[in-house]
Amino acid sequence: MKTKFITLSIIFLMLLGCSDDDYTEIPSNTLEADAYTENQGDIYAGQAVILNGSKSLDKAGKPFQYLWRFKAKPGGSLSELTEETTAKPKFTPDKAGNYSVELKIFNTEFYDTDELAIAVKDVETPPVQETIIISENITARRHLANVFDDPNKIDYLVTGDIHVTDLLTMDPNVVIAFEENTAMYIDNPGAIITTAAASSFTTFTGKNKVPGYWKGLIINSNSPLNKLDRVTIEYAGGAIAQGMEVATSLGLDNEGRGHLTLVSSIIQYSAAYSVAIEVGATWNTESYNVYRNNNKTLQLPASQLGSLSSLSEFQNNAENIIDVIGDRISTTRETVWSDLYNSSENMQYVVKGTIEVISGLRILEGLELYMDKDSEINVTQKGYIIALGSSQYPIKFISKESVDGGYWKGISIMSADMKNELDNVEIHNAGSEIMDGLQFKTAIGLAGAHGAKLKLFSSKIVASGGHGIYVENGADLVRIDQIRFHENQGPAISMAANQVKTLNNATAMEFIDNGHNGVEIFGSQLLNPDKSETVWPALHFGASYLVSGNLSVQSGLKILPGAIFKFAEDKMFGVFPNGYLIAQGTANNKIVFTGASAIKGFWNGIRIQSTSALNLMDHTEVLYAGKTEMPGVSKIASIGLDGDYWANLTIKNSKIAHGHGYGIAFENRNTSMNSDYNMVNLFEDLTLGNVSLP
Repeated sequence: MKTKFITLSIIFLMLLGCSDDDYTEIPSNTLEADAYTENQGDIYAGQAVILNGSKSLDKAGKPFQYLWRFKAKPGGSLSELTEETTAKPKFTPDKAGNYSVELKIFNTEFYDTDELAIAVKDVETPPVQETIIISENITARRHLANVFDDPNKIDYLVTGDIHVTDLLTMDPNVVIAFEENTAMYIDNPGAIITTAAASSFTTFTGKNKVPGYWKGLIINSNSPLNKLDRVTIEYAGGAIAQGMEVATSLGLDNEGRGHLTLVSSIIQYSAAYSVAIEVGATWNTESYNVYRNNNKTLQLPASQLGSLSSLSEFQNNAENIIDVIGDRISTTRETVWSDLYNSSENMQYVVKGTIEVISGLRILEGLELYMDKDSEINVTQKGYIIALGSSQYPIKFISKESVDGGYWKGISIMSADMKNELDNVEIHNAGSEIMDGLQFKTAIGLAGAHGAKLKLFSSKIVASGGHGIYVENGADLVRIDQIRFHENQGPAISMAANQVKTLNNATAMEFIDNGHNGVEIFGSQLLNPDKSETVWPALHFGASYLVSGNLSVQSGLKILPGAIFKFAEDKMFGVFPNGYLIAQGTANNKIVFTGASAIKGFWNGIRIQSTSALNLMDHTEVLYAGKTEMPGVSKIASIGLDGDYWANLTIKNSKIAHGHGYGIAFENRNTSMNSDYNMVNLFEDLTLGNVSLP
């Protein structure tokens, strides 16, 4: 109701007293009162009522004042207005019934009024609240507010599979229950957001509190808005939901490239996995989450393992296993894997399939990975791996089952990145099959085609079905030190001749019960482009070099006292024209060249083509050589000098024995040797004689 009062008589007299020439315009009332209440819905006795007149105005823009008053109240009401001269007064109705409130706005010239009728209901008869049924897909934006204050009551009941294709938001304390064998799917372009509160959780549960009663919550939307903050998901995982490969309480489907952030939440009483993430989906966690009383814990791709907070808690689950599915790790930032620090359970990470590291991977101390059958880690050309354990908390790669001959494939490195490093790492039962890009079974393999690089310290390699470490020609074992090799079926280390020099920095290595306790040097050439001298150290504690192919020394080589070389059948050691050999042992620490088997004439011998005056064999032994006719010498011999290259050698204090041919053979008069060679060396058990002269 609008009321306007103007004193007409005064205006009339004023008009009579004025001539046409004295006429002036009479000002009009520009005030408009507008009153309303801010309360939404029904109003009950005892509930504060907030009035608002702030939409009132003066069209002329002049200031005005407010005055509110009751025009009517229920009989016996003692309710009073407070702040009645402001734009927003209040009152609390003390009786049910009808209230009438008038707003008056005024200035020095005019005023205007508006009136409100407010119906107040008796507090003793509030409306009956009921659980809200959700039976149809959510295709428009929807907000789920809390219906019942009692957390034991169901606010919303989902009666069938529900697909959400718009934004769904939920308040704290909302309880949404699911009928048996139902699921909720968040599909593109939809999203789900739960609002966090310090001690209030949004709950997804089964109508009946039975593990596996409903299927679960499946995220198939790639929206970055998807966020579950302080939620409880319980009693799900009863069957495999649409699009998923396994049953789970919370699933991220890769068809829509599911994307979810999970914060400070609880997942419990699942009949299957608590969380399952498919390859291609994206999972983020903030703070920590709790996984308890589930049949299984987590299944996630290797690329998402870094999203698992190290503070996560795992409690009383039937299987304390985190299944890590092999996939590609390819991110713009370094991926970090860490152990769990806050779990009361002894969790196992089980790796299944092949993990391709295309970017950086860092593994922190204490993490133990249980490798499934024929699984492997492949560090590609663009990636790198840094695994830094400690003596107290080593990083372990352990086979899921312990078997003879290797159970999983191993770690292959194709990358030439200098960051590649394994420190305080244990590798058990690898070498089940040959890894792509390599030629042999091995626990750790460095590919030569891409110049792979690795630093390896304070580690242990045990029970490989092949080699312990295999370094292809062209690859680079940059540093190696304090490595223990136990019970590997092949040689502990296999490398090309150019790589043997890296062993000079190895202060200690342990070889126990390997196929060969020491270092295999496969067929290759030693060549330093800068023509500098290469030094090969001795391997201590009974370890030796196994020469499995023909060696060609194309630059200078110095062998330190105590080194033992065991040659495979019919293999030869050649010192070529641009190279030289200095093998200078001591009386108590000889350098030995012998056969891998102590069979007379087992390997082919040492062929000298170099004319260098540096060629020296002092306090050495050459045993079980002279297998077949030596190329370039045309004689069977343990040591042969090739005349076509004017070969030269000084040999003294040495022993040549158990040869199938001559001890020393000169091809022709172009060769030379110290004149007393026949007196200062020992010749024994040589089939064709001690020396073959030109």
